[in-house]
Parts: sequence; structure tokens; C-alpha cells
Amino acid sequence: MESVADWQTTMKRIINFGITFSSLLLAYQHGVATHGADTSEQHMTERKRSISIFPIFTYDSDIGFGFGSKGMVKNQFKGNESIGLVLFTSTKGEQWYELAISVPDFEIRHGTAYPWAFDLKLEYDKYLKSNFFGFGNNSNDNDWHFPREMSKLELTVGRAITTRIIGEIGLLCNHTSVYNYERINPLLTSDVPGIGEHLTCYLTTKFRYDTRDSPIHPCRGWEVSFNSDVTCRSFFSDFSFRRFRLKLSKYQKLVSSSHVLAVRLWVQDVEGIAPYYEQSIIGGGRTARGFKADRFIDEAMTLISTEYRFLLYRRIGGVLFIDAGRVYRGIQKVSFQSWKANWGWGLRYYLAAFVVRFDTGISSEGTRIFINFGHAF
Repeated sequence: MESVADWQTTMKRIINFGITFSSLLLAYQHGVATHGADTSEQHMTERKRSISIFPIFTYDSDIGFGFGSKGMVKNQFKGNESIGLVLFTSTKGEQWYELAISVPDFEIRHGTAYPWAFDLKLEYDKYLKSNFFGFGNNSNDNDWHFPREMSKLELTVGRAITTRIIGEIGLLCNHTSVYNYERINPLLTSDVPGIGEHLTCYLTTKFRYDTRDSPIHPCRGWEVSFNSDVTCRSFFSDFSFRRFRLKLSKYQKLVSSSHVLAVRLWVQDVEGIAPYYEQSIIGGGRTARGFKADRFIDEAMTLISTEYRFLLYRRIGGVLFIDAGRVYRGIQKVSFQSWKANWGWGLRYYLAAFVVRFDTGISSEGTRIFINFGHAF
């Protein structure tokens, strides 16, 4: 584990880089807006300056009760940009801090043929009780928890080829420390990639086809995305691997917008030697909601989720869902046998800027509860 001084130095460098780069992005975007660079038929309307701060209260079976706040400033520099800051802690020892800058804001640019977009994210996330259950679809459950710290820098540049087709390229650096596990989890041995302190930097490319009517609460349309992540030891990385990810999501109104059927398919494969936390993972509030976080890990995975979303009263909605999937030792091992499945129900509270989500996932390994923001997909 790195020393406090080393960690502080690393974070200062990351923050200084983020501030400098953000200033350049905002200046560039302001120039684009001034000279009328967007010649598409659907122009992004310049929004008024706004500042919003709201408290965060969540619950997650894996991290306990969470408390914090989120602040958002939009259009401060008249470039339709957004600057968001999250400060979060939980009763089971998670600490999460995030600074995110988007130029223009993702909601404003949705459905427009924007010429360029820039996204910068600086993130620090510490778990005192992270999980590791071994590799494979038949790994056994356990309650052996250990600390894991992550500092991440993510930079993405994107362009909308049309109002529906988007291309992105980015750089992601992830410094992770896994420590104090020796007498806690006997599965974490020296041959498990990712143990100790490591740096992973990779180039990522993404192509997305998006016809959703809203990125926050979609009621109709498709979102199809393909990601390719590549890293090697000569690229400031302790590992060398390639990762491919395909996600298909379909949203369909049933009778009216008060009843929506949402379906997601997620296929992923990792080639090479990747740390265990960068491999294909099923379990937790965004994948299989009836299982613990990081419950199943291996090189490849398939996951299917289906949700029926319906309005109960005004801004309050209900959800019934099923998640099913499994992991494999390589995508060539894909099988429809021994899938891990859960079902569940939940509630939604719909606001203009976000959705409050309450989910209860039920599987053969127990019941998991999640109170968070945003749909699972």
C-alpha cells in the first residue's frame, strides 16, 4: 500500500491536470459556440446558468447506509458545460469522491449532432469491505472482506456523426491498491492478478447507436454500444489485456408511457492478463441484483435483464425485474446452462434531472436491497 504522502502527491497531480485540462476545454467550447461551429439541423439550445445542490441518502446491502451530497453547476462559462462534484461515505466504510466535467452537458447534447464533446472524470473510491469469491461460475459464497482503494482519471472525446450515431475515444488510468487481505481471505494468493498496488492505463473506443427519447428515463428507443479497451505494459500499465463489451438495450411503451418494458443484453470478453477487478463481473446493483457485489468473476460474461416499469401515483412508479447471466473462461465457452438468476421488485421516484431507485433482488443466495439514483440500465 502506498504511503499517505505518495497518495497525496498523486492526487494533487491528477487534480492539477484536471483543472488545467478543464479550463482548456471550456475555453475551446466557448470559442466553438461564439463562432457558430454547430451547423447541424438540430442545434443545442444554450441554457441558463444553474446551480443545484442536494443531499444523498442511499442504502445498499454491500455498503450499508450512505450519506453525502452532490452539487452541479451548468453553463457557468456559457458553453453548455456541466461541472459536478460528489462527496459520499457509508456505514460499512466506503468513501467516494468524484469530480465530473462535461462539455457540453450529456443531457443537453443528447439527440443532437454535436461536433465535439469532452468528458473528464476524477474519482477516488475506497472500500473497507470489498469482496472476492474466486473465479468461475461455480465459486462459493463467503463473508471475507478486505480493503481496496482506487484512484481513477478518465478522459473522453466524442463526436456525434449523426443525431443517433456517436463515436468516442478515451484514456483511462486506474491506480488500485488491495491490501490487508493475507489473514482474511485465503482465496487471495500471489497468483491472483491485481493483488497489491497496480496501475492500469488503457485506450478505449466506443461506438453508440442511441434512439432513446431520454437518457434519464427512456420510454422508447434503442441504445446499442460497443466498447474496445486495450492496454499493454509499454503503455504505463502493469498489465496487458484487451476487453470487448457489447450492450443492447430496448425500451418499449406498453399502451402508454406509464407502462414501459425495458430489456438489456450485455456480452463481454477479456483477452490477456487483467486484474481481477477489471475482468467480467456479475453481481451487485447494476448487474444481477440478487447477488453480492463482484459475486462472479471470469474472463467473459453474458447477462440479460428485463424490467416492467409502471406508474403508480404521479411521480411514483413501480418495477418488476429479472436478471440472469453467467461468467465463462473465455467467450468461446458460452453456454445457456447454469445461469445465475434473480427476480425482484422496486419503486421509482421520478424527477426532472434524475430517478431515485429502490430495488429488492431475490436469489438462491438471499435478498439484496438497493436505494440509489438512476435506473439499473
